[in-house]
Amino acid sequence: MALRLLGSTYTITRSNLVIVKMEDPGRIPKIGDQVFDANNELVGKVVDIIGPVTSPFAVLRPVKLSTLSLLKPSAPLFYRSRKLREAKAGR
Repeated sequence: MALRLLGSTYTITRSNLVIVKMEDPGRIPKIGDQVFDANNELVGKVVDIIGPVTSPFAVLRPVKLSTLSLLKPSAPLFYRSRKLREAKAGR
């Protein structure tokens, strides 16, 4: 289960969504992909990709509101593609 670097926490909105500045615009996660912190704890799921193509942002819905207090600015976040999870489940 390889995790890929998504990027770093940019901000948290008033509606409790997490905005992540993506590290590599060439690797865009899919809507629904799970996002983890550096401790491999589930943070949330990708619900949207916004911003310019050359510098996109991922929008995450946290799994729990308590997770928001644990996120630090510029903390790296990682994602696991649904495609990878489905391939592993089919084995």
